[in-house]
Amino acid sequence: MKLPLRGGCQCGAIRFEITKQPLTLYCCHCTACQQQSSSAFGMSMLVERDGFRFLKGAPTAFEIETKSKASKMGLFCDACGTRIAHDSKGKPALSLKAGTLDDRAMLRPVGHIWIRSAQDWITFRDEDLIYEDAPDDGYFALMERWAAQEHA
Repeated sequence: MKLPLRGGCQCGAIRFEITKQPLTLYCCHCTACQQQSSSAFGMSMLVERDGFRFLKGAPTAFEIETKSKASKMGLFCDACGTRIAHDSKGKPALSLKAGTLDDRAMLRPVGHIWIRSAQDWITFRDEDLIYEDAPDDGYFALMERWAAQEHA
C-alpha cells in the first residue's frame, strides 16, 4: 500500500493520516459491528499508534462494554457521527474503520471474524481466513496473511 493513507469523517471535521503499513484488514461479522455499521459487517484495519495521527479535528470517545476486562473506546466525529476507530488501552494498535479511508478501492480483507453471527447470504472465499468468533492467536495469522498479500 502506498503511504501515507488518508481519511476522515463524512463531514470533513476530522482528518487523519496513516504513515506506517497497516498490520491487517479483516471483516468482523459480530452483531455489534453489524449494528454500528448499519450493515452486514464492519471492516477493520489494525494500525499501529505511532503510524497514525489526526491532521484535523479530534474524535469524541465513549466507552464500549466488553466481556473482557479491557477498556474499549469508540472514537467518532461528534458533528456527523462517523465512527473512526475502536481503541483499547494497552494495545499497540487501534482498529480503524476502513470505510473512513479516502481510497477504499484498494482494500482487500484477508479474513473474516465472528462468522457465527454472519448473515446467511454472505459467502466466503476459500482462500480467506475464517474464524467462528474472535481469533485465538492474537490476530497473528491475519497479520501474516496481510503482510504476504502486500508483498506479493
